[in-house]
Amino acid sequence: MRVPRGVLAVVGATATGKSALAVEVALRLGGEVISADAFTAYRGIDAGTAKPTVEERRGVTHHLIDLKDPAEPFSAGEFARLARAASHEILSRGKLPILCGGTGFYVRAFFEGLFVGPPRDEALREALRAVQERRGAPWLAGALGLLDPESGARISPRDGSRAIRYLEILLTTGRRPSELFRERPGERWEGPAVKVALSLPRPILYERIEKRFRESIMARLPDEVRRLLEAGVPVSAPGMAAIGYRETAELLAGRMAEDEWVETVIRETRRYAKRQETWFRSEPDLHLFRADAPRLVEEVVAAADPLFS
Repeated sequence: MRVPRGVLAVVGATATGKSALAVEVALRLGGEVISADAFTAYRGIDAGTAKPTVEERRGVTHHLIDLKDPAEPFSAGEFARLARAASHEILSRGKLPILCGGTGFYVRAFFEGLFVGPPRDEALREALRAVQERRGAPWLAGALGLLDPESGARISPRDGSRAIRYLEILLTTGRRPSELFRERPGERWEGPAVKVALSLPRPILYERIEKRFRESIMARLPDEVRRLLEAGVPVSAPGMAAIGYRETAELLAGRMAEDEWVETVIRETRRYAKRQETWFRSEPDLHLFRADAPRLVEEVVAAADPLFS
């Protein structure tokens, strides 16, 4: 009997079919999926993140989904710690851990480790949150990009919570976070690994993004955001930083027309996909596959063979 001894990672830009591929490979190889997405960890953040439904999971166990309330923080460090623990537990049962997602920094934190920063400075964080309220998350992210371009490139301009944490590290240590990450990366994955990256020519990828939004997300997202707001989740909550959620809150408040909403969400998703592609192109040891390859599942199963003894 072949026993897995490492982790298979399935990464790539949004709308490349990572989740469906991970499930199919899990069914073939006896695996379980660990979500490596910054927002599928949040309960109720479903439609806009294309979180796989129970039916789409096809009986395959998924980890780190619906883990947090939308108002709770969820960091790359916490993800990496939980994902490594889940991987060891899955391997102990003779199953293959399949790390699946498009949040590149989370994937890197899992494999390469992540600097454990200084303790939280609540007074400083409150001051930075006040700046965010006045000027917006993109302003904070831009300030980070000026002070530490490498760290600035790691985050979305919309991700105020991570911009605040990086700025907090910079201001309390006097050092660029990117330098500290390299010097003291922290715990890392020490076992075998195979990393698979899915890609598509950009026109096809952009067409997929728009098609998925219009056919699968557009009708569901307003009701989902309305329920979140009625439940008391603030627009500033970390979970609401997922693409489409704050825009939808603007739509519901009457501050954005529907045509503008559709155009904005599709445009921001395309920009995010472009950043994902740029990130994963710089990652080492990736097996690259066309996401629409006719024998994709068989090719990925074959690529995972070194993980089995």
